[in-house]
Order: sequence, then C-alpha cells, then structure tokens
Amino acid sequence: MITRCSTNCVRNLIAGMLLILNTNPSLSQDAPDIRPRQGRSSNIRLFNGSDLKGWVGDQEYWSVEDGEIVGRNTEPLDVSTYLLTEVDFSDFRLTFDFKLVQSEMHSGIALWGKVDPEKGDPFAYAGPLVMFPSNYGIWDLYGREKIHDNADKAKAIGRQHDWNRIEILAQGNRIRIVLNGTLISDWRDPMPDALLTGPIGLQLHSNEVPQEIRFRKLLLETFPEDRLTTLPSEARTEIVGIRKLELDVQPDASEVWTRYHDVVIPDDVLAPVRRLGFRQRTAGFQSAERDPYYAIIQKVRELDLSTMKKAAGEFRRQRQTEAFGGKYKDRPAYDFPDFVDLYDVPDLYHGKLVTLQGHLRKLSSFSPDENPYGIEGQLWEGWLYDPHGQNHPAVIISTSRDEGLEEATELIVDHVSVTGYFFKNYGYEGQDAFRFAPMLIAQKIEHRPPAASINPFNLGLSARMQLLVAVVATLMVGRFGLRVWKHSKADEAKRRETREIAVAEETEPTFDNIVDNGGVPEFPQE
Repeated sequence: MITRCSTNCVRNLIAGMLLILNTNPSLSQDAPDIRPRQGRSSNIRLFNGSDLKGWVGDQEYWSVEDGEIVGRNTEPLDVSTYLLTEVDFSDFRLTFDFKLVQSEMHSGIALWGKVDPEKGDPFAYAGPLVMFPSNYGIWDLYGREKIHDNADKAKAIGRQHDWNRIEILAQGNRIRIVLNGTLISDWRDPMPDALLTGPIGLQLHSNEVPQEIRFRKLLLETFPEDRLTTLPSEARTEIVGIRKLELDVQPDASEVWTRYHDVVIPDDVLAPVRRLGFRQRTAGFQSAERDPYYAIIQKVRELDLSTMKKAAGEFRRQRQTEAFGGKYKDRPAYDFPDFVDLYDVPDLYHGKLVTLQGHLRKLSSFSPDENPYGIEGQLWEGWLYDPHGQNHPAVIISTSRDEGLEEATELIVDHVSVTGYFFKNYGYEGQDAFRFAPMLIAQKIEHRPPAASINPFNLGLSARMQLLVAVVATLMVGRFGLRVWKHSKADEAKRRETREIAVAEETEPTFDNIVDNGGVPEFPQE
C-alpha cells in the first residue's frame, strides 16, 4: 500500500541518501545551515589538573597522573567506555592536548549525544564521536556509523604517539576541527534533528590489548564566537577566553593562592612563559610570551588596585613564614626582603602579585604593538630600585602612573611603590655581564612621598606658643637622641644581614650600557 509521505519524511529520505554518499567532507555542504544557538558565553576549565571533579566515569579505567587525565585498561575491554562531563553542552569550543601512549587503537571526543547504559557499559555513549589519532573522521555511535571522513588530511598532520593540539568548534549542526594548527574538517550534519544537548565524553575504545591515552589542558568556551583560535593565520592565542578578558578561576581551583581568587592568573595563561626556560630567564621578548603578556595587561586594567595590594600582602605574609628559614616570620612586613626572595625563587612568584618600593631611575611611555586583544593607548615602563635589591633594578610595565611622575631616562624619584604580577626575569646585556631584572606587570606606578614636614614657626601662632614648641622640640631631641643612635646601629646590622642574603653584584648598572632598551616589548615577527 502506498501512503503519502509528509514533509519530514521527505527530508529524512533526502538526508539518508546524503549519508550514503557522504564519504567526502565536501558533500556535507548540502546539509541544512543551522545557525549557532544563543546563550551566555563563559569559559570553563573542564579539568582542574588534580582530580576528576566535574566528571563521571568508571574509576577502574580513569585516573589523574602528572596533571593529566589518563584512560587505561590492562585487560580486554569489551565495550568502549567514556569519561563524561556532569554538565550538558550544545554550542561550544573545546581545545585540548591528546596523546596516545599505548596501543594503536583510536580514541575520540563524543558530543551531541547521550549516555546509553543499555549498550553494555554504564558509561556507554550514543551520538557523534570525533575520532583521533589512529583513525580520523566523525562516527555516529550506535547510529549511522561513519558520517564524515577526514583521514587523508588528518593523518599527514597528526602525531601518532606524541601530543596533539586539537580544537573542536561545534555550533548549530556544524563541526570544525583544527589539528596541530591545521583545519582538517568543516562539516555540517545533514540530520540536525538527531543532535542533542548532551555531555562531552572522552573515549577509551574497546580493545583486546592493553592501552593508555592521555588528555590535558581541556578548556571549553560555551556559545563561542564564530572563529577558530588555534589557526596561526588568525594570530589567536591557543588559550580560550583571553580575548574576552574572562580570566577568572574558580575559588577551589588548584592554582588559587589567595582568598581574593579574582586576581589569580590561570596556569594555562602562564604556561607559555614557563616553557621557555628554567626560572623564567630569557633575553628580550619571545613570540610565545606575547599572548600571556597582553592577557595580564588586560587583567590589571580590570582589577581593583586595593584588592591587588591585599592579595600581594597575603602572599608576602606567606613568604615571611616560609622563606629564609622563617627568620622574618615575626618581623614587620617592611623588613621582609621581597626582592631577594623573588630573585632567589622566581618559580614560586610567577604569576603572583608582589609589592616593591624604592626609587625610580627611569620612566618612559610607549604604545603597544598591534595585538589580537585590541589594547591601545599608552603604557609605561619604569626601572625601580628596591632597597633590598642592592642596586639591581626591577623592570615595571604599567598601564598608568601618578601624574607627578615625569618621563626621563635618568632620574631619581624616591617613595615610589608598585604592585604587579611577576611575569619573568628579563635578561639584558650589561657592560660586564649578562644580567636579569625581575619584570612586573602593574596597574599603576605610584608616587607616595611622606607628608611635608611642618615648621611650627610658620603656623601663625603667637610668639609665646612658638617658643613653647621650640622648647618641647629641644627636649624631645635630647631625650630620644640616645634611642635614635641605638636604633641606627641596629638598622645598620639589619642592612648588613640583608646584603648577605641578597644575590647582589656591587657594580651598579647604568642606562648607557644596557643593550635591550629596557623592558619595552619588541616581539619577533613570525
């Protein structure tokens, strides 16, 4: 019996025909164009680097080692099992690193589907799977099977037993995949009605032999912009969210070091600087430092300066307890040699807020170069000499400065204070040696001179009152003179002690023997 086919029926028949033909990625262009869904854009660190909080899966197969998610089986695995997000997603950008350690079986990222325990495993998945690295393409799990093939292009780019950087941009019914900086797929699903809002799953494939896979740096952006961030041609950072200034971390994230968690810089932003070398000592600026540099500048522009100072004070108190055998634990905060400690253990300070005080020897303005974050206007570079630094400067990059501070290449302005993030040890060629200067990225270079001394004879008082003030002052000088002398001796002993701690060279650097023109960033062209 022949029946009339509805509009939906016709559409499904056409979609089925397309699936039969769809071994070529270009054929998917005949699929309907479902526009990206609208929603609140936010950035999520899917993996905190220490445990599987936010995920569900079989603990027999999934664990965390060395800051990486590990999927491993030692006995035959009859059914593919998945580590699943507790939250469902529709439109998103997911960037991550993946490595196949053992076996030749592929893994993948499942999306737009559902958990399907009836398939033989409580964490089985039904829906599209983006496959890598032994086999590539998109497979519809427990459904249409192979629905997109990109293997020819992907295998020439993928690294079989090494780390691969992958970006998946899923919007509407469109999936784009970037592998190690190369676009390998731009595909639309011809059956958008089958797509669900569902969890994201990491696959450990069924296998007869032992296998091990690893994931790290899983960063997700919900309802993202229509752009690919890991394509070099777009000059984007590989870190999701910097462009939108959404650099917040959760209060319970592993990298949180202060109760003011909104000042914390995510570890993934700092990682490119750390990878360049031990103790962040690099000459000039490297291209990999470009994105972290501008990201932190964006961060300090957004933050409240008083909150930054409170967080810096917290970190200082922590270091007073731990540094130098705890010898500064019970001393006033101003006694603690921040500069010396920073110079000695820069790894502990990297990305943390620190307050330095001293005199300014150089101040100049400059304009940022063209950057993907739209930072324009004027930035400031200053060279600050902290008393504990023993004539070693700190390079300050700041978004503003007090109006009373004038530009000059050689000056001495006392009572200058800066609170900023320690970015790196900036290397420069001195006249006699290669030197390092801690670089801070700050919101403001502040000039805080003490209140002007008051002359009691210029206050309009009567002659009798002026005489009384003079007599009292004379008595005070006589009474406390001995005490001042004793304190001066104690202070001299303390200064000697600090000099012994400091990593100091007695030769004072001068600006005419510095090759690198201070800390002004000149990133190499790629």
